[in-house]
Amino acid sequence: MIDDIRHNQPKEALLRSLYEMQKRIPLSFEVFPPKNAEGHAKLFETIDRLAPSADDGFSVTMSAGGARRDDTVRIAAEIGQRTGRPVMAHLISKGLSHEAALNTADDLWERGIRHILALRGDRPKAETGTLPAGFDHASGLVAALRDRHDFEIAVAAHPEKHPEAETLDQDMDHLKHKLDAGAGRAFCQFVLDPAAYGEFVEACGRRGIDSPLIPGLMPMENWPRLKRFARMNGASVPAWLNELFARAESSPELEPYLAASMTIEHARQLIAYGAPSLHVYTMNRWPLSLAMTAILGGTGYPNS
Repeated sequence: MIDDIRHNQPKEALLRSLYEMQKRIPLSFEVFPPKNAEGHAKLFETIDRLAPSADDGFSVTMSAGGARRDDTVRIAAEIGQRTGRPVMAHLISKGLSHEAALNTADDLWERGIRHILALRGDRPKAETGTLPAGFDHASGLVAALRDRHDFEIAVAAHPEKHPEAETLDQDMDHLKHKLDAGAGRAFCQFVLDPAAYGEFVEACGRRGIDSPLIPGLMPMENWPRLKRFARMNGASVPAWLNELFARAESSPELEPYLAASMTIEHARQLIAYGAPSLHVYTMNRWPLSLAMTAILGGTGYPNS
């Protein structure tokens, strides 16, 4: 029945193959460029801790409007040289001219970065005037990147729809346009209800989308902050999960245990719903990501 629903989506039972074969799930880890020397040291401690488990490498974010895009290029190149792992740089089109976006792509290529996550991005908060004429949609950026260099291009997907999309169907149409323009896979915005990811995979299959849909996973530390992130990005907050973390308000000692157990449970459910790999939003922190990695069968925990 599930195979009939999924249609063109990959059908391999990853959870079963993990335990029958190599007991290792492909993982990638997202980080952001630091703003000072202390942040730089913290970032590269995280990189060093997670690199042995980062089979699918790292991704480096870019600030809204590409204001600090040179930092993205520099940090992505440093991580690649330091770890030998694949590095995917985010490239935002909104706020950049065609020339600026493609020049940044050239810089990435020259620095050895072969993977790009092509994003439209949000309007810079401080920007009130007219933005430079650039790519209106990520699909245009994808097509231009495909013509520019032989990048491995990924795009974003939103299991519960992008906040600006009118419907999920409309949003899936946008996703298909981006993939048809030349992207090979999509990284999903994190969800707090893994079933939303599973339903999204099935819906994409019905639309003939057969590219890998990689779920984002946010370690469940600092629940109030995580809820804010979820609401900003249109992700639903399950009532039962909110009630569970409410217990930590009166008993703060519970918080790290709840965060660890629910992060690992969340990862297992995403795998069961068909995740081909997991993309972990580290917030430049390593302990919970590394603990999860060890339990899921990764290496490198600790000092191995």
